[in-house]
Amino acid sequence: MANDGNIFRDKIAEMIRSWDSDLEVLTEKHVGLRFVNTPRKLDVIVQNKRNGKTMAIEAKLQRTPGSAYEKLSYALDDCLASPIPTIIVFAGKAIRADMRSKLITSGIGVEIGYLLDDNNRICDIVDPLNLLRQRVYIALDMDWFPFATSGTLNEASYGDAYSE
Repeated sequence: MANDGNIFRDKIAEMIRSWDSDLEVLTEKHVGLRFVNTPRKLDVIVQNKRNGKTMAIEAKLQRTPGSAYEKLSYALDDCLASPIPTIIVFAGKAIRADMRSKLITSGIGVEIGYLLDDNNRICDIVDPLNLLRQRVYIALDMDWFPFATSGTLNEASYGDAYSE
């Protein structure tokens, strides 16, 4: 059975595929080297087939307490050194507030939520203000204006992601 991190990554890819048929979406692809000079495997690669622009997404989920702080800090360094524009799409109540703030204020982090099925497994992801879609469209030189955010974002906006 797939782990939650892989399900989260696959749900992000599935969501992006549903937006536009001119978006090619690949998962788990090698792109260049990491900041420590080892091969870099990125979770999701998105290409606009109309203009060739490409971007990457690192999918990071932290549902339970653990070593996410260090992993997210390294992921941020990796994104800054990536050969293509790269963002971190993250979710999870166990991500510390200071790391959440660091990711968002860096301009690299985009927080989304998720929904759980009856077996406590991720069944869908939630992006109530289209923040991820807007970031992808901007990076790929697509018309993002219809998805410009408005309204208030709060914990309730993300559904079950904050009520586990």
